[in-house]
Amino acid sequence: MTSNPWDAQAYDSQFGFVGRYGDDLLDLLDPQRGESILDLGCGTGRHAAQIAARGGDVVGLDADLDMLDKARRENPGLRFVVADATSFPLAGLGINFDACFSNAALHWMTPQDAVLRNVRSVLSDSARFVAEMGGAGNIAALDASLREGLREIGFADAPVVTNYFPSVGEQSTALEAAGFRVELITWFRRPTPLGDGTTAAAWTRHFRAASWAAVPDSEYDRLATRIDANAADRGLLTDDGWIADYCRLRFVAIAG
Repeated sequence: MTSNPWDAQAYDSQFGFVGRYGDDLLDLLDPQRGESILDLGCGTGRHAAQIAARGGDVVGLDADLDMLDKARRENPGLRFVVADATSFPLAGLGINFDACFSNAALHWMTPQDAVLRNVRSVLSDSARFVAEMGGAGNIAALDASLREGLREIGFADAPVVTNYFPSVGEQSTALEAAGFRVELITWFRRPTPLGDGTTAAAWTRHFRAASWAAVPDSEYDRLATRIDANAADRGLLTDDGWIADYCRLRFVAIAG
């Protein structure tokens, strides 16, 4: 599992677009009343609540306690489980699910083949797996701006998270090896406005928190200045404000 220290409140308030962009993924899932559905990497429970509102019997799973604490407070009637999907035996949940849903989470889960096999083990035959994740090239400019900024202020050795951002071919191959039949898979660019007051540096401070934690507080202003300058040079500052260079991969796969 690729780790990042999460701030659940900021995730929903400052970066709520991550969840909102996944809302239409629920139409692909098309949850039916009474279906058992696993929300993999459920975060603060936004989509678990929407699945439940459509009649699904949902279980939300996430590895981050802060995220799940918020999910449980806001959705007291739903079941949430803290677990690392790369190693937790999902069969221990005691459910054969009719579907699995995942938004903006799979790219944090490595090794991916272990996750996909784990998911397949708890899906009924012909169950569907509907997901969106970061795809090849996702946030390349943001990460490059962070690495360059760290080097410029003398912290080139600070860790930078490496996510799993696959191509269509890579993810298709991984799904098929895990026992799925790919029905739909697509890669697309989604340049995403960060909103008022949120800069490229602010994005990295949330989603690359471990990198910032390796830098003394006294260097934060200088690091933010360098990241934003580098990101602007890479085209992430537009006339309408800052954007994130998101590339997404979306798929529907069927358990074979």
